[in-house]
Amino acid sequence: MNDQQRILAAIKGEPADRLVFVPRLEFWYRARRLNDSLPPELRSLTVMEIADRLGVGYYSNTPDYTDYSGDELVDRALGLANLSVLPYRVSLQDVERRVLSYGRRTVVEYRSPAGSIRTACEFTDEMIAAGASDPYMTEYAIRSVRDFDVVGYIFSHLKVEPEFSGYEAMRERVGDRGIVVGLASGHACPVQHILAQLMPMEEFFYALHDRPAAVEKLAEQMEPYYQAVKAIAADCSAEVVLLGSNYDESLTPPPFFRKYLLQPLREYAEVLHGRGKYLLTHTDGENRLLLPLYREAGFDIADSLCPYPMTRCRLDEIRNAFADQTTIWGGIPSILLCPDKASFAEFKQFIDDLVTRYGHQSHLVLGVSDMVTADAEWDRVCYIADKVASLA
Repeated sequence: MNDQQRILAAIKGEPADRLVFVPRLEFWYRARRLNDSLPPELRSLTVMEIADRLGVGYYSNTPDYTDYSGDELVDRALGLANLSVLPYRVSLQDVERRVLSYGRRTVVEYRSPAGSIRTACEFTDEMIAAGASDPYMTEYAIRSVRDFDVVGYIFSHLKVEPEFSGYEAMRERVGDRGIVVGLASGHACPVQHILAQLMPMEEFFYALHDRPAAVEKLAEQMEPYYQAVKAIAADCSAEVVLLGSNYDESLTPPPFFRKYLLQPLREYAEVLHGRGKYLLTHTDGENRLLLPLYREAGFDIADSLCPYPMTRCRLDEIRNAFADQTTIWGGIPSILLCPDKASFAEFKQFIDDLVTRYGHQSHLVLGVSDMVTADAEWDRVCYIADKVASLA
């Protein structure tokens, strides 16, 4: 079997010849390339070529935003992007945009009949050194009550059109190395979009308590955009589609998850299942209290799921909660690959036990959660790859 077949077999609960390992290497690669600390034998290779040499699957669940620049990312502070790998394109209608660049800081001013807003974001030295792909927000789109109407106008005047050529080109490039997930949205619904992208977290929850009508009106204005991107993503050729990310029992606690996130995830899972497709969502936080709701939501793949010792949940607890109905994509805490956080003996014991117990079981795509970090030891990545390959 090739890695694409192994991944799909794991998702479907079908037998495979062995476990599949799909590490997310691009953050580690960018950071090591920047400080000239890539292993000598890898310095002339791309991330895909490194995955080939390592003998592992190629990670393509989420876009690498560092592959893009300029107009493709100018609206990133609004949670919008026009990346060629996405199955759709978004354009602003009846809105003037002014972009100002100050080195690593980008300021965007939006003028509309409803008023004006301004966003700003930047990359810090620490972010660059860590291989980060998303900038730090220094000015959010919503900073006052009047900004709700402006953002609502912008989102209600977005034009969303299918554009499959870039996605298909990426599928062709990846080939049988893995699957290319179709991205609907990194947020499960408009309310999560507002929380994660448009306001500081504390101010969002204050607004949700003090001005729920303003938050709900904005969510209603954003909903047509969400319906459009979800419908287009469902129409593309992807076997797996991503909707939603970055849940955590403190940031999206069970009452919040049940009220705002459960239904959109469940409804979209049903849409995709009706087309023979699967729903992936990015579950990279503290998950114990959310596990029952994940089952209720009916999604198929819990991406970047991280167990103990980085979270309170052990892998057995998560697998038991999912009851072979949800595939875990992840399972290896990233700190175990870092010499200053775990000894090689501790790392080896974890990996040996994991591979012995789960090496031929379904509903597990092995990965490093959330990614192989800049301080990860390359020999440890190689050890995992060799251990998994020995199962064949």
